[in-house]
Amino acid sequence: MPHTDAGFKDGVMVVRMVTATDVGMQRKNNEDSSVVVEEAGLCVVADGMGGHLGGEIASNIAIETVSEAFKNRPKNGQDERRDAELLTKCIKTANKEIYRRGNADAALKNMGTTIVAAVLAGDYVVTANVGDSRIYRMRDGKFAQVTEDHSWVGELRKKNLISEEDARSHPLKNIITRALGMEPTVEVDVKWEKVKSGDLYLLCSDGLTDLIPDAEISQKVAAGAGKLDVIATSLIEAANAAGGTDNITVGLCKVE
Repeated sequence: MPHTDAGFKDGVMVVRMVTATDVGMQRKNNEDSSVVVEEAGLCVVADGMGGHLGGEIASNIAIETVSEAFKNRPKNGQDERRDAELLTKCIKTANKEIYRRGNADAALKNMGTTIVAAVLAGDYVVTANVGDSRIYRMRDGKFAQVTEDHSWVGELRKKNLISEEDARSHPLKNIITRALGMEPTVEVDVKWEKVKSGDLYLLCSDGLTDLIPDAEISQKVAAGAGKLDVIATSLIEAANAAGGTDNITVGLCKVE
């Protein structure tokens, strides 16, 4: 269960970040990818799909494209809007490259990936997503999903036509309506908000959320008492105990 841990100080805000991933109980390959770029306050999780290592390649392209862009971003003069623009631009660049590679190599045809990303800098967080990987926020004991799922079942949930429990067991739960690599262009959902001391953001692939209800995820986040390694391990162990049907990846960002 590999971990990547980082902590940084940006002005008066101190943020700690960790990522962890596990292949799960039923898959041979791990097609999830994740990265932390400490100096930029960036955390990214991507869940790849496609045969012949296509998913692994797609998710790697996504995280590498985004992380390189933020490693090279200006150190001064950044704000919410600039970071949102940069995040959107590099995710769209990743989409083009994944689409190009998939069409250039028959073995990689139809490869793609979801992506969720969070940038914590100054006194704000910018979040972005494509697909059904998720970002949650724990603030003052209240746990809420920040992103919207780009999936067939997600649309039903948005319209209150099915419950969270029904969504997890729905036969079409894995049909996504948006992902990187599906089309030459992609729409990226991006938003930003002010952060508070104590805020915790969870980024995760659906290997977690397809098996563990939000209420249980919330309990495990709270029980970890801000210890990010403990929380990450607890979430992955819970998903594996529930069957581990997919790769499981989590990213955690804690504002001190």
